[in-house]
Amino acid sequence: MTFKRWSVGQTFSLLNRIVPNHGCGCLAMGVALLLSTAHAGAAPARNVILFIGDGMGPAQVQVGQAFLGAPLSFETFPHKSTMTTSSANAPVTDSAAAGTAMAAGRKANNGVISMAIPGSTGEVLTVLEYLQERTHRCAGLVTTAYMTDATPAVFGAHEPVRGNTAQIADDYLSRSRPRILLGGGGQGLSPAAAQAAGYVVVTNRAELLALDPHDATPVSGQFSNGNMPYEWDGYGGLPHLAEMTAVALAALEDRPEGFFLMVEGGRIDHACHINDINRCVPEVLEFSRAVAVATNWAAGRTDTLIVVTADHETGGLKMLQDLGAGTNPVVSWSTTGHTATPVQVFAWGASAALATNVVDNTGIFDFLIAGALLEPLCVGLEEGDTPFGFETRWAGVAGYGYRLERASILAQSDWDTVAEAFAASGPLIWVDTNATANGPFYYRMISLR
Repeated sequence: MTFKRWSVGQTFSLLNRIVPNHGCGCLAMGVALLLSTAHAGAAPARNVILFIGDGMGPAQVQVGQAFLGAPLSFETFPHKSTMTTSSANAPVTDSAAAGTAMAAGRKANNGVISMAIPGSTGEVLTVLEYLQERTHRCAGLVTTAYMTDATPAVFGAHEPVRGNTAQIADDYLSRSRPRILLGGGGQGLSPAAAQAAGYVVVTNRAELLALDPHDATPVSGQFSNGNMPYEWDGYGGLPHLAEMTAVALAALEDRPEGFFLMVEGGRIDHACHINDINRCVPEVLEFSRAVAVATNWAAGRTDTLIVVTADHETGGLKMLQDLGAGTNPVVSWSTTGHTATPVQVFAWGASAALATNVVDNTGIFDFLIAGALLEPLCVGLEEGDTPFGFETRWAGVAGYGYRLERASILAQSDWDTVAEAFAASGPLIWVDTNATANGPFYYRMISLR
């Protein structure tokens, strides 16, 4: 065993290497503890729920609160932060690059769906894939946009161009295979293709609500041909975002290993692109109701992490005057495109205190992985090898002694001691030169002080 120390102040982030192909090639991922020792007693999350308000900057939250006359459901969450959203090739991101940053923890060019562009052009492992493949959690994607749109796609697909909707649909159905896919249909996804892949297909609210949540058959909800309607225009016989969220939770909650669920309010962005406050506000309020469904479901539980954020701000919205509850405020817009305005992060539940460490959208991936996997003793997963051995990265504390232990399965009662060391500075990299190539291995770092 050898290790090296990083200098204080050096950037510390998750090691997230490229996945050339699912099921082959060399996968290397070190899982890092993002919280300081002061938070080391935080419990891990069995269930991870991520809400993304597409285009929902601070002003969109503000106008929703003004109309409601009270804080939105997630504004009362105890842990908060603000993060930047730039892409690899522009200060103003699109949803594909922003989604890739959150889903896979690395910057990508605008238009790229979870691939290393710029870079090797290989696929990058997403939080959905990691939790589903490595920890056997179920997964679900819910959106009011069409299902193959950029934000849901970054979690379960890999494409160099976000417009490759047919390929994105195929990635869902034949590769990542989330248990739940609920959103707009069409755009590369068809009922026939989903049924051929073993999914039950529902196309309206009645069919969705009639599903047996205990039936393990995967579900593809394809509601409308394209984006779902704006709340302002009426939903007719289609389900609202809050209803889709409730059905997804009911279908995923029985999984003993837990689940990962991403829920997107996709049409906030669309309303802001056309500078339409009448359609923006109802989308924000429905998004808030969907979050409330999740928090009510999780009430009393200690095993669930709920994170609410946005991929970017749209429209350059500014609230000029609050006219009181029930009336849209007076606003101004500066663009019909996206802006570089930092967006908010709200967190509730298990490991939610980690939210304060998120300052850039790539930190969402680190946050979700750390919150889901790391026990108080800091458990990490490593598969593959460096030229020198298996490598894991940890947030240590200068002046503390640590013991690194290794096991082949998380449930193993006896962990093998690999080495002990004193941290001269905070972050540590451990390289296990004695590990075989028969991973994956789980590592945990225990403070000896």
